[in-house]
Amino acid sequence: MTSLPKAVQSWLLVAAGFAVALKAADRVPALIGGTPHGARVYATLAEAEAAIGAHIWVPTYCPDSLVWPPTRVDVWPGPPPSVAVHLRGRGNERDRLILEQSIGMLAPPPDLLLQPGQVLMAVDVQVGRRQATLTRALAQDGQVLHDLSWDQGTRHVLLRYTGPVEELLLIAASLERMRP
Repeated sequence: MTSLPKAVQSWLLVAAGFAVALKAADRVPALIGGTPHGARVYATLAEAEAAIGAHIWVPTYCPDSLVWPPTRVDVWPGPPPSVAVHLRGRGNERDRLILEQSIGMLAPPPDLLLQPGQVLMAVDVQVGRRQATLTRALAQDGQVLHDLSWDQGTRHVLLRYTGPVEELLLIAASLERMRP
């Protein structure tokens, strides 16, 4: 017959293994969907706005090279809550524009929501009445990215675009015209 300490030890080992398996299983849906663990994914802007209780800013200008409506909206619960709106290119399965906003507090996007790239250069530019930072970066897969970011009220706004800088500036200016 097994002693009581051995039985308890065996039971604890089984319980620990079960806990690890549950933790791993919790991450499987995010891995399959290609979304960050901990973020909620919504199919529409309206669903995401209802979930966070705030209006999500979207540009009034969208170049013909992008597909509207957004393919998905990722919401990071925060604090602060952050939203990433994904737009794909025409005839392309990849995201070409990601509009990220931190709502209620000025904060950069969490790395899990928007992977940082290797910064190649950064310059200050004017977007409407706002001073913004334009960054050229290299993604982990070697793709060249353009990030344009600024603070507006209690929001930090970041646009990540894989197209021409001129189009990125037009997209940003249309977003800036919508809000005071």
